[in-house]
This record gives sequence, structure tokens and C-alpha cells, in this order.
Amino acid sequence: MGTADLHIHSIYSHDATTTVRAILKQASDVGLNVIAVTDHDEIRGSLEARELAPKYGIEAIPGAEVTTKDGHLVALFVDTLPPSGLPLVETLIHIGKLGGVAIAPHPFNNLPGSLSMEAVVSALTNPRAKSVLKGMETHNMGTQSFDTVAQKLSIYLPLAKIASSDAHIYWAVGAGRTEFPGETAADLRAALEKNTTVPIPYHEEFSARAILKLGTPRNPAQVRLCIRQRLGHTTDQHPKAHRVLYSKDKEEKDHRQIKRWPHGHLFICTS
Repeated sequence: MGTADLHIHSIYSHDATTTVRAILKQASDVGLNVIAVTDHDEIRGSLEARELAPKYGIEAIPGAEVTTKDGHLVALFVDTLPPSGLPLVETLIHIGKLGGVAIAPHPFNNLPGSLSMEAVVSALTNPRAKSVLKGMETHNMGTQSFDTVAQKLSIYLPLAKIASSDAHIYWAVGAGRTEFPGETAADLRAALEKNTTVPIPYHEEFSARAILKLGTPRNPAQVRLCIRQRLGHTTDQHPKAHRVLYSKDKEEKDHRQIKRWPHGHLFICTS
């Protein structure tokens, strides 16, 4: 059995801090077979990952997290970025024309960017869209407190169940992973098609609050800035200050400091 993390963000996303090489190194270190760098409406990081991945002994699927009119959608196995802003069904059909498949990330939770149940069901009633929409995240480590509805409804939907890290920081890569028969990207795609994946969530409560989002899903960039301020790394008040390109040593030091804070201390500066 192989494992994959199919929802990872790099510095090509506006709200992430991790280089592609750091993602690949972490993915290799935690024993993943396959990853997908899925930046927001951006594919360059994904293509870079595919090129570099063999050096780390893993495979990287090209893809992106596309903003549709109805919410976010993770496109996989595409070499060209699908257009943003289209209705979900049209986006799925376009991904199909590119030879790709898609999964619904963090669905049914009423958070910004999440697909509604109505939007997904509507897509599944369209044969062309249904042939492309192959999976849904039942476990997203950044929104795990809001995933209960998706987990309950997933048993009624003909979609492969996926657990993803939605990592925006390198040491979150692999915190949520999906198990599948085989070890290769081709095996993974076959498992998505056959609905034979198994979500493997990361149960440590600390992961969602601090590692993955460093705050609420509504404004993770602002909260990450607050964390950097708490650690004394910046006095900049602008949310984009978090886009400092951290070294691995610096992030590990931050991680250790955050873990020593009392419960709830992370949210002092989130108002």
C-alpha cells in the first residue's frame, strides 16, 4: 500500500511559506510515495515539484487548487492551469478535457471557499462532470474541526475518501495522508477511479490549530503574522509579512516554541 498527500501549498500560493524543495524533502522524510502541490490558481510550483521529485524518491502529480464560482476544487493530473471563476460543472468539464481528475477539498463546512453539498450533488448529476469529480476530502487537517458533516455524508456519495494536510508550512506535509493500493501515481489514479482509497487522518489536536493554519481558516495569513510577532521575528503589521522564506531550522525552532505555549495561547492576537 502507498500513501499520498494530495493537497499541499508552496510559496507559489499567497498564503504559504514553503519552497518546493522543502516540501519534497519533508514528503520523503515522512515516507510518502506520492504528493500533489496544489497552489491557489497557480501551477508553477506543481510543475517544479514534478521535475524535482525523482531526486527525492517520490512522485509529484501536477495540479492546482482552482477557485470556481461555487468554491475551491483540487485539480490533479493536469499540465495546464484550469481557468478560475467558472461554475463548478464547467470547471470539472475543463479539467476533464485536460486529461485530469478532481477532488473536492474541505467541502460542506460553510467556510469561505468550500463547496456546498448542493454544488457537489449538482455536479454528480452531470455525466461529464461526474466522470471527472473522483474524490472528496473527508479529513482536512486545516479544517478538521469542521469536517464532521463531510465524513458523515461521504458514505452516501460515489467519491473516493481523501485525507490531506492542506499544508502551508513544510512540517505539516503528510499530517493528513491517503492510503491506496500500489505505490505509484498511476496506482493512485486507479484507486481514485475505483473508490478504493483510505483516509489516514492525523489526530493530534495541535496540528490543526498551530501547524497547518496557525489560526482560523478565515484569515490564516493574519494569524501567521501574529505568531511571527509573538516569536519576536517581525514587528511588521502587514499580513504579508508572514511570507518570509523560513529556513528549516527556523521553522523547527518556531514549532518547538509554539508547543511550549499554554492551551489557547495561540489566539491572543487573532482579534
